Amino acid sequence: MAAKPCTTLVVAGLIVAAILAPNIARAIEVKKDLYINSGPAGPSAAGPAKANPIPKAQQQALNDTVASESESYLDDESEKKASGKTYVDIEHARPMYLPTLKEGHWTVLAKLQAAEYTPSKTGEGKGRATGKQKILVFTYRLDGSKWTEVETPKWQDVETKGAAAAHK
Repeated sequence: MAAKPCTTLVVAGLIVAAILAPNIARAIEVKKDLYINSGPAGPSAAGPAKANPIPKAQQQALNDTVASESESYLDDESEKKASGKTYVDIEHARPMYLPTLKEGHWTVLAKLQAAEYTPSKTGEGKGRATGKQKILVFTYRLDGSKWTEVETPKWQDVETKGAAAAHK
């Protein structure tokens, strides 16, 4: 009994997908690796990036340190919201870690990016988004097994497409 043309087409499609799938997955993996050791000057030229350059124990310690250090900023932004001032929703910030190896020590820029809001008059909910994004930047160095703050945390503005269009 001969196979129906649509069945043959489906089987051929599955075979082609099975052959191409490993190549597609590898391309995505390479793209992710390009940004692992990126810094302000771009990817490091020291060779191929490693998937996790910092050991897991130190990664967890860094997460704990950032969470602890950002608590006072979270409190400050909550106070701004409660008093009716424009605030940054740092509680829902998107974290980003940019590790670099400098002088034999790991240095990490820990960035927390979040939207800015104007609170509602009733104090309910988040309020109205201003269209701006802010980043809170922490800089740490790994000394032995402890993360040490290298610079005082700083706020940075992020130019977004919506904000840029509003200025024109």
